[in-house]
Amino acid sequence: MKRLDDKNDHVPGIGQAVIFRGKTLALQARRAARETISEQAQRFPVNNALTNKAIVAESRTPLWTEHEDSEKVLIAGKIHNLRVAIRQLNGVEIPAGRVFSFWKQIKRTTHRRGYVAGRELREGCLIPNIGGGLCQLSNALYDAALRAGFEIVERHSHSQVIPGSLAEVGRDATVFWKLC
Repeated sequence: MKRLDDKNDHVPGIGQAVIFRGKTLALQARRAARETISEQAQRFPVNNALTNKAIVAESRTPLWTEHEDSEKVLIAGKIHNLRVAIRQLNGVEIPAGRVFSFWKQIKRTTHRRGYVAGRELREGCLIPNIGGGLCQLSNALYDAALRAGFEIVERHSHSQVIPGSLAEVGRDATVFWKLC
């Protein structure tokens, strides 16, 4: 496990883990209540009607940057996970007035669905996790949505900023299964 902030080399304590879990449960409960009341967010079908249409907005970030050798396998896993997830998004058209939900569209990341261990940032630590790296996709979607002038209904920023990421300019949107 590698901490992102060099001045704080300790592993987060039990208290921080309990707080993180508490926040997770609170967000999950809020999300479940909202989804019970409103069925606005749904999974949209993939079609190719938009293939030759003009691009309204885009967001680009590098997939691979220089890292320690120990991280290369996780970065490769992240890239694989991005490829698997993008198949669920490519060609999706969200009708006006509807709500896009990252997890409703992507679904849970499991080995069975083709995901592998990739880089995940959790409480300032880079850890391996099945489906790790999808925040790069959610960051890009959020950034492109802002550029296109879309209304953002819900967004959560990362707890730590990775140098060179969209989080440095406040254009990040973290995802964690059943939170966002």
